[in-house]
Parts: sequence; structure tokens; C-alpha cells
Amino acid sequence: MKVTGIIAEYNPFHNGHEYQMKTVRQALNPDFLIVVLSGDHVQRGTPALLDKFSRTQMALCCGADLVLELPVSYSCSSAEYFAEGAVSLLHGLGVVTHLCFGCETPRQELFIKTASLLNQEPPSYRQALKASLKKGLPYPAARAGALTACLHPNQADSEEAALLRSPNNLLGVEYCRVLDKLHSPIKPWPILRVGSGYHEQSFSDPDSYPSASAIRSYLSAHSDLNGLYSQMPRTAARLLQKAVKERRNILEDDYSLLLQTQLLRESLLSLTEYLDLSEELSRRIIRNRNQFQSFSQFCRLLKTKEVTYTRIQRSLLHVLLNLKEIYPVSYARVLGFRKESAELLHRIKKEGSLPLLTKLANAREILSPSGQKLLAQDVFASNFYQAVSSQKSGLPFIHEYQKPIIIQE
Repeated sequence: MKVTGIIAEYNPFHNGHEYQMKTVRQALNPDFLIVVLSGDHVQRGTPALLDKFSRTQMALCCGADLVLELPVSYSCSSAEYFAEGAVSLLHGLGVVTHLCFGCETPRQELFIKTASLLNQEPPSYRQALKASLKKGLPYPAARAGALTACLHPNQADSEEAALLRSPNNLLGVEYCRVLDKLHSPIKPWPILRVGSGYHEQSFSDPDSYPSASAIRSYLSAHSDLNGLYSQMPRTAARLLQKAVKERRNILEDDYSLLLQTQLLRESLLSLTEYLDLSEELSRRIIRNRNQFQSFSQFCRLLKTKEVTYTRIQRSLLHVLLNLKEIYPVSYARVLGFRKESAELLHRIKKEGSLPLLTKLANAREILSPSGQKLLAQDVFASNFYQAVSSQKSGLPFIHEYQKPIIIQE
């Protein structure tokens, strides 16, 4: 059986994502396609535009056979931890043969070579990295320079270093690093990312594939959403349009009052207990919290040359969601599946090393103590998201334990 895994946020699902699924089907002809999906919070440190079950429905309608949740402590972490959580999950299923990811440089051997070197850290690499950091270079630039110095000492740049300069390539390298560390049989399968750039904020060409950022920007600037139908699969566009009409689309500034209230409770010592929060950033938060106006404004206020905007967003989100520890991935939670994929679920239960969680009520019986703590983080994060959504939309609050998984006919 051939099974391909995809790691995604679908924030929201657009034509580029559908293109990736179709390309995978054509190139690899898998029996099943599994998506590991970020839950209600995403890697840039914000709530997802739509809740995880809406995005699961989009994925299943557009080609996925099974959607699993990436735990929140991984989904809103740096590329390294994001990759660790997602790839560990796919590896633990025991059935995945390929991991497909979009990138700007679709060269499998280059990803594998770069990942292996970063894992091995030979002496020449470590020395070059240390020297670059001493000069005050940011870690990403120092690491890229160290790669070049190690592999091509007489060159100013290298293709390996260039690989680390785009978000999609960087994630691909991190995926391959985890596969290498796990000695996983899963084969990485990079495919060329087409359409708008990762951070593109507008629809550059009505016939091209947009970025998720461009769709989010469009939503903030337009009341007429019919323009989305040229940028998203029709089913996904309908689901998004319905959510916006019901005011269920959530933005980071919808968390503003809750964040401000939480920061007023914190001390310098308590802030440093959260994931990603250094003492220096904690001091900046305490020093500037009286100038808080909104989530996004406060991130801009805290940003420095040394600390990126995204890192600050993630840190503040960790405070809101009370994330202080990352537990090992020890289960696979099902968000939804296609009805004809029952064979896949059976094979995972038989061959996987991770328990398959389809009912939260069964968690105590099948999860380890650390697995229960990992799930508790997800339940709180999703209930937090649901509470904000409920207040904004006026719709009833639904507890995470009451939400059924999506079964697509």
C-alpha cells in the first residue's frame, strides 16, 4: 500500500493546495492521502482563520482521505519543532511511504544532503557557525554561512545555503532532518510550489495560485467575497463565505482583550516560564504592557532587529494558551476521514506505534500520562478559540468533547 503524507495549515485552503494534491495523485499514485493539519492555531503565532473542523472539511472535499491534528504546542512553534511534531506523527502511523511538500527548489537529493549535514554538525560547520554568531549575525544567516563555509570554503554562497532562505524550503529541510533522525523509511518528495510567494498580500494574477496571506488580506479589505471563487476550490470558497457571513472567521486582534488581561497578571518571572519567552523579551513585555492597544499593535511595538515579528506573535500566543512545555507526540487524533478510507484506519491501528484517537472520551483509557497532558493542551486551546468565536458570532459555545469528527461521504 502506498500512502502519501502532507503537512499543512490550510489557512485557508486554496487553489495551490488543490494543485499539490492533484500533483501528488498524478506523480505518486498513492492509495491514500493523509494530511497532518494544524489545529485552531498556526505557526505564525495566531488563531487560524477558520476552525480546524471547517478546514478539515475543505481538505476532505478536495482530495484528502484522512486528516489528523498536529498538537498545538507544535503547530505554533518554530520550523524545527513544527516539523518534529508533524513528521513524528506521520512516522508513528507505520503506513506512510512518502512525505510530499511544496518548495521553491524541488531537488530531493539537495534536501537530504543539507538535512544530513545539519544533523551531523561536523567540526568545520560548528566552527564557522560559532564565528558567524560572534560577529552578531542572526542565527538563520549564521547557519546558512556556516553551511557554505563547510561545503564550499572558497565560495561566498552555495545552493545549500540558498535552500534555507525561503520559508517553504526551510520547512522542507526541517522535515528531512526529522526523517533522518528517526531513520524513517518515509521518502521525502518535494514538488515545485507554483503561484504567489509565501508572503504575497495580493492576487497578482486571477489565473494563478494565490497565497493564503493574499486571501486573508482580501478578506480584510473586501465585503464582497465573490472574488474568492477564482482563488479557491468552489466547496472551500462556499465554506469560507458562510463562516465570514456568520462572523466565525477569527483574527489575532480578536484575542486582544484576553491577551491584555493575561499580561497584566504576569510578572517577569512567570513570563519566562512560557515556551519561546526569553528573559529579554519578558522584560520588554513588562516594560511596554501599559502601551498595549491590540495584539498586532503590541507585536509591532515589541519587534526588534534580533526578535522577529512572528517569534513575538508565537510567544504571546503561548502566554494566552498557557503553553509551558512540549510533550512527545504519543497519539494520532482523527479530525476527519472519507468513508471509503476505512481500510487505511484499520492498517494504522494494526501497524502504527501511535494509538489512533477518534473519541476524546476514550483518551484516559488509551493515552499515556504525557499523552493526556498533550491532549489537555489541545482541548484548552480549542475551547479558547471556540469561546472567542462564540462571543464574536453569537453562536452557542460547543465544548471540544462535544464536537464530532468529520466523516465525508
